[in-house]
Amino acid sequence: MLAAHRIMFFETPWLTVAVVFGALVAGLFAGGTAYTVAWRLTNDRHVLGRSYCPHCGHPLTMRETIPLFSWISQRGNCNYCGEPVSMAYPTSELLGAGVFASVILRYGLSMQTLEVLIFAFVLMVIATTSLIDYSIRNSCLFVAVLVRLAYLAMLFVRGEGGAALLTSSLVGALALGVPLAIAVFLSDAMLARDISGMGTVKLVAVVGLYLGWQQGLLAIALAFGLGTVVWLVSPYKLLAVEVAGGSGRDGGDVADMPLPRDLRATMEEDIAEPMRMIPFAPSIVIACWGMLLLGISVAAWNAPLF
Repeated sequence: MLAAHRIMFFETPWLTVAVVFGALVAGLFAGGTAYTVAWRLTNDRHVLGRSYCPHCGHPLTMRETIPLFSWISQRGNCNYCGEPVSMAYPTSELLGAGVFASVILRYGLSMQTLEVLIFAFVLMVIATTSLIDYSIRNSCLFVAVLVRLAYLAMLFVRGEGGAALLTSSLVGALALGVPLAIAVFLSDAMLARDISGMGTVKLVAVVGLYLGWQQGLLAIALAFGLGTVVWLVSPYKLLAVEVAGGSGRDGGDVADMPLPRDLRATMEEDIAEPMRMIPFAPSIVIACWGMLLLGISVAAWNAPLF
């Protein structure tokens, strides 16, 4: 279980400002890098390598890769081909800055902070790949597990309770991952089709590995609540469904609501399609980030429930 602290203020106000500013700058770069990595993963490109324009392929100079500044100075367009640069880049950079600053203020400067920052970066990549093509890459999950095990090994070597925390982490991963895997297996068997990939199961297990079973379970509950709200406000749930009589899900005629073929569903696909179109991983990521910040304060409030 991660043990967060109260908001950290350093020895002097100026040092606090300097540390937070450094976290904001690092977060800007991390957010932009997270989106770049996610885009390359989902487009079957090499993750490592020089940045380039996704439209014309021209390599970018160092000045053209400065977070926010480059996008603003180029007015959101590529200097070489003139094609627009996605708003996802500055958005990811700003999100990364906020995440990194919040982690620094919550955990201070320590090895645990480094672990949480790397985990937060991986979560940003996972949320982005899920939004792009509904995928959760095993490579991202592997990095998260490796970082967690490395941190636990360091605690063990230093005699700081690494064995006990390892046990708690493994229990959390199994307690969250195994029941969900069984539920997914039974659902697929009853419906005779895959309604959810194992990527979500693996992600939930990794959340348990970091948060423990109590905080992890609360994080998943928050994720389900957030996912429900997103589904309720999303227009995707009103998409027409192709049925024998030509009626849409809301009683209208399908012909009156032309949609691309890949956004339609047959009657058999009616259950699976909305779940596919609204990825659940971003909700898990947001809930996990919230638990990383609330940490032990939530665990203390939640303890009587378990």
